[in-house]
Amino acid sequence: MTPPAVPALPGGTTGNERLVLAALRGGAVLSRAELSATTGLPKTTVTGIANRLLHRGMVVEHTADAGRRNRGRGRPASGLTLADPAGLVAALCFSHTTIRAAAVGWDGTFAAYRAFEIGSDRDQQRVLDRGLSLLEEAFAESGSALEQADCAVIGVPAAFERGVGAAFGRISDAGREAVPELGKLFGWFRSDPQPAVGKRLGIPTAAENYANLAALGEATAGAGRGLEDLLYIKLVEGIGAGLILGGRLHRGARGLAGELAHVQVLPNGRWCLCGSRGCLAVTYGDFVESIGRSTYPQPLSVADIRELADAGELGTHRILADLGRGFGRVLADVCVLLSPEAIIVDGALGAAAEPFVAGMREAMDHRMPSLMAESVQLLTGELGERAELLGAIALARAGQLPAVTVSR
Repeated sequence: MTPPAVPALPGGTTGNERLVLAALRGGAVLSRAELSATTGLPKTTVTGIANRLLHRGMVVEHTADAGRRNRGRGRPASGLTLADPAGLVAALCFSHTTIRAAAVGWDGTFAAYRAFEIGSDRDQQRVLDRGLSLLEEAFAESGSALEQADCAVIGVPAAFERGVGAAFGRISDAGREAVPELGKLFGWFRSDPQPAVGKRLGIPTAAENYANLAALGEATAGAGRGLEDLLYIKLVEGIGAGLILGGRLHRGARGLAGELAHVQVLPNGRWCLCGSRGCLAVTYGDFVESIGRSTYPQPLSVADIRELADAGELGTHRILADLGRGFGRVLADVCVLLSPEAIIVDGALGAAAEPFVAGMREAMDHRMPSLMAESVQLLTGELGERAELLGAIALARAGQLPAVTVSR
């Protein structure tokens, strides 16, 4: 089956009606005037089409400004968006520490949710099997079966090429056999999980970089609603970035856009598994470890850092601000090149985001033309740990899933 990113079109649907429905793909909320400008159809024609589609239940109407920013004052515009299908999406997202699985409605409502800490396990098949088991549990709780999901989306925590797998740090099977311990370092998503999972479930399935999914989530359901150009920065459970340009996810050549972790910040720094040295990832390492290493008498969790920041602990604030300045120096160059409307910082930071963002702003203001720096909003994500899961819904709604390869 094909994922219902738009409602099924009845046989009597006209060409102009299809133009309007196509303009609303991907969760867009457009007024009748905007639909007229987008499709090139006269406003009177669009009004008639909108009335017919509303009557058939193919679109719904609500106050469009609820999901928009920077609108003028006055009466809120009435917006149209596609009606949500009634089924469920299987969202399975992996990070470097955690598996999150959920049965989610097309409108972003969570029917059931599961999470599991994977620790240092890097066996792809074992971790993937565990994730699918969590999905089965979530769908059972929702009163459905996993195989009855409309589609599945998998979040991958690596520089990821569709059809290939992890782009960096690959090692041959012969190398693994010669030095088995290397498998623990280079075993993470060696292959694209999409074909195997799609075949196993018998439903359309897509795999996407986890930072890209988080960017989609915040752009459609979080801090980036209504913005066309934004950069999302993932910091907790791995370092990465996702780009939304012109209202669309930007993957770049080979799907590797946004690999913030592999920007060089120290020319003579430590070697990285990508083959370069002094990358941001090896310079700062794990974000949590960067804060706790050699600073506190015991290891810190993300929750500990949030609590310390919320309590106003001076040392934690100074470390977070310094880390923010380090990231800000890199992001200043990115912003000069791309001129995004906003940078959205990982909402999982919670209270720790404030000093981190303050450090980012300081560095960006110092390194950017003032006119450009002023135009970039620095926002904290609103979705936290749900960002990737809701990004999976956005990806599915945009219809970016391959057709199923086996019959159900």
